[in-house]
Amino acid sequence: MTPDQLSDELSEEISDQLRGRLSDQLANQLTDQHAGKSADQLSGRFADRLADVVAGVRDPEIDVGLRDLGVLRSLSLTGGRIRVHLAPTRLSCPAVGEIERRVRSALADAAPEHGIEIVWERGAWQPAAVTAAGRDALRAAGYRVAGAAPRCPYCGGDDVARAGRFGGAVCKVPYDCRGCGSTFDVIGTAGCTAMLPTPEPVRGGSR
Repeated sequence: MTPDQLSDELSEEISDQLRGRLSDQLANQLTDQHAGKSADQLSGRFADRLADVVAGVRDPEIDVGLRDLGVLRSLSLTGGRIRVHLAPTRLSCPAVGEIERRVRSALADAAPEHGIEIVWERGAWQPAAVTAAGRDALRAAGYRVAGAAPRCPYCGGDDVARAGRFGGAVCKVPYDCRGCGSTFDVIGTAGCTAMLPTPEPVRGGSR
């Protein structure tokens, strides 16, 4: 082998080694990027599942899930910590302690190794946050949501009269239906009283 041939062979060997190293580096970078994206996707799916867990927690005063009632605002997962944003249906809702206890219990069962932080956004809830499924569930239970002229959830009639300042809870306003004689509650809050219909004179009962 001539010196020139030897030189060419060494050059090719060195080039092959360099190409191999570059290929390995590129492959490692792509693997790391793929792993990062996969981890983010897994974290996002896990957060979605945890949000579904909280959504299934029932309000202790009104038997409707927190998402459908508009109480669940958001859930985020950062590292080993879960942060849940909730909005009570009224500013001084006495059920916040029980709701928080139920949410923490549900998340502790679903993600026992994670920390849990509950953030209450007081005054953020609005009747429009109730989902269609939530409105159907409330209607079936004899409730209406504030924000429009009330109609009887039983017969659908609008010949109704306000029957008092508060119902079974401060966030409920009782009404009588003159059409079918039923009583029902309108769900509202101190923060959205402007959305409630103008009160009519209180009447003793249905007609």
